[in-house]
Amino acid sequence: MKKDGPIVIIEDDDDDQFIFGEVLKTLNLPNEIIFINDSTKAIPFLKQKHIHPFLVISDINMPKMNGLELCDEIRKDISLSHKTKPFVFFTTMGSAYPIEEAFKRDIQGYFFKTPDYKQLTENLREIIEFWQNVEDTENHDTELSA
Repeated sequence: MKKDGPIVIIEDDDDDQFIFGEVLKTLNLPNEIIFINDSTKAIPFLKQKHIHPFLVISDINMPKMNGLELCDEIRKDISLSHKTKPFVFFTTMGSAYPIEEAFKRDIQGYFFKTPDYKQLTENLREIIEFWQNVEDTENHDTELSA
């Protein structure tokens, strides 16, 4: 995880992209916000050497390749899997099945797209603050002491 890297949002719905964009603007983040509206384009984008996301947010309900399938493809590639953590789902799907399936895929969170703008803002703020405060071994030299 590169804390100053972009926040990549994989979301096919234009309205949801707009709302995510507006919410993230209010948080005054230094991170670039990148939207990918076609899940089949996410992997080639994320594989680029210069792309090191801070956070990947994906919908589950998408045409061509749903979020679970996308996550499966990402997790098949060890370096891409490492590069895309944290990976969280933001979706309208709330039944037990997609939640169970999502967590089988080594994700770092599953959140509901709430129609309440204030609640969505608070949810995103908490997620981002959490990951900003996580200690990451990439940011430290590790030493073993005897």
